[in-house]
Formats: sequence, C-alpha cells, structure tokens
Amino acid sequence: MKKCLTCLLLVATALLVLCACNREESDSKVIRMGGFPNVTHVQALVARNMTRHGNGWFERYLPGYSVEWYTYNAGPTAMEALFGRTVDLTYVGPSPALNAYAVSAGREVRLLAGAVNGGAALLVRPGSGITRAADFKGRSIATPQLGNTQDVSCRAWLSKNGLRCTLEGDGDCRVSPTPNAMQLQLMKQGDIDAVWTVEPWVSSLENTAGAKVLLEEPDVVTTVLTARVGWLRKHPNEAATILQAHRDLTQWIIDHPQEAQQHVVDELSELTQAPFDPELVRSAWKRLKLTVDIDLPGLQQFVTDAQECGLLDRVPALDDLIYKAEQN
Repeated sequence: MKKCLTCLLLVATALLVLCACNREESDSKVIRMGGFPNVTHVQALVARNMTRHGNGWFERYLPGYSVEWYTYNAGPTAMEALFGRTVDLTYVGPSPALNAYAVSAGREVRLLAGAVNGGAALLVRPGSGITRAADFKGRSIATPQLGNTQDVSCRAWLSKNGLRCTLEGDGDCRVSPTPNAMQLQLMKQGDIDAVWTVEPWVSSLENTAGAKVLLEEPDVVTTVLTARVGWLRKHPNEAATILQAHRDLTQWIIDHPQEAQQHVVDELSELTQAPFDPELVRSAWKRLKLTVDIDLPGLQQFVTDAQECGLLDRVPALDDLIYKAEQN
C-alpha cells in the first residue's frame, strides 16, 4: 500500500477542486479560519474565544471584517476543507500541510508562519512493561489520524528503531489511527498499549489513565498557520495583516500566560460542551514552545519521514511552500 494515502488524497483533491471550480474568490468581508480543540492550537483557541465574546483579536486588525471559526480534529480533515474552499486559513500540523502541498503540486497551499513547537508525546499504558522501542513488538499504538503529524512521527520512530509497521496493519506492531477523544477509554480498557498524541490529551492520559511519557520531542514543529493560494492572491493586504496579527497574538500569549490559559479553558469548555479542567491546560502549557518562526530543516525531516513510511511521494521545493506576497 505504499503511496496509498497520497493516491487517495490526490483523488479527494481533484474532486474537491472540481466541486469548487465554478466558485470565484469573492470580495467577502468574512475570513474563515480553522483550528483544532488541542492546546497546541493555542493561538486559534485564544482568538476564537475572543471572537466568541465580541472582542476578536484578528478583527481588531481588520476593521469591517468578521472571522468565522471552524473546528477540525486532525490535519488531513482540515486540508480537505482548505482544498474545498470552505476555509481560507487554518492552523494545522506540518505533515498534513506538506502532504497537501505535495498532492497539489505546490499550487494550493502556503505556510504563513510557525505557531507551536513541542506539546506532543508518546505515552505507554501503565503495566504494559514497555520501557524501550523494542518492547513495542506485537503491541498496538494509537495516533490521531492516518497521515497526521503524530502518525508520521510515530511510524518514522518505529522504523528508525528497527520495527516494521505497514499501512496494511501487519508487521512487528500495529499503529491504529484513533480519534483523540477515544484514546483514553481504549487505554483504560487495555485495547491499546500506547498513544502518540498532543496536548491536552497527553496530560489527560497522564492524569486520568496513569500513562507514562516514554518520549517527547520538545523542539519538533507541532502547529503552523497555512492558507489557500487562491485566497492569498485575492487578499494580499489582508494576508499581511493577519500574519502581523498572528505574530502579535503569539507574543501576547507569551506575555499573558494566565489570561491566555483562561481563554483556552473557556474555549475548550465551549467546544466540548463540558467544563474543561484548568489543571490540564496548566500541565499542557509547560510543554509548549510558542513561535512564529518557520523551521525549514524540521519540515524537511517530516518530508523524509513521511516518504520513508510510504505516506508521501514527491514534494516540490519547500522554499516555495513559504508564503511570499510578491510571488502569490
């Protein structure tokens, strides 16, 4: 099944573009932005909560515009929305952004800025006896979605440690794409032995299931800000303003951690329709490294890892992935 994910995404991309081909880029004063209910999407959560309460961060920079927020649970789904022109910009993990860039031959997606590094971890079930990579032989590991950033990281790490894990599900161990919200219960039941995921699910697995962190990569790219090329071409001034607003928001969060954490707690409570434990956000916060920088070497490593796992084929030059107003 090598290249199967790439082939499926190519088909999905073609269908989505076909459905959208008769739609012109409008002069709408509505900007549609996406994000995930993960603490690693902190800028999206804070800004969305401000929008919810009538004091939107991005709206301050763009008088006369409104921002509509959309929620996705993993990167491949967010990229489908970008291809389908249902969102203009989205916070997303690097692997789905790179995959979308590749399957569209570099035509549809641009990366505006970095957002968060770190905040992801590999956790093992208490009593599993797993203390090293070799112990995963014959075991099951959950990741949020096939082809998402943690899924690629997991498969690459297993491969580098001599464990064969195929897309067909056979091999030395099994990687099981599983929505974050289901991972806790499956671990408690003993149906999975480990999880590679992001905050706040890392802290939730630690605090609720007694899971132990086996591996963290604190400097690895976790979240970036991406946009549709069609929207960028039509709205270069708005794109430049949003990029500046994102930079300023990132610095504001760094300077005001308690206030930012409260926005995150409030927004996660709204999105999950249940009170969210502030302690999980405080615990998750320690693992986050907020940034606006784009880590090209880190992105190239994701490309290499995805190619070695059979999740990605050829990728255009990454320099063209970075948004440059004069070229778009």
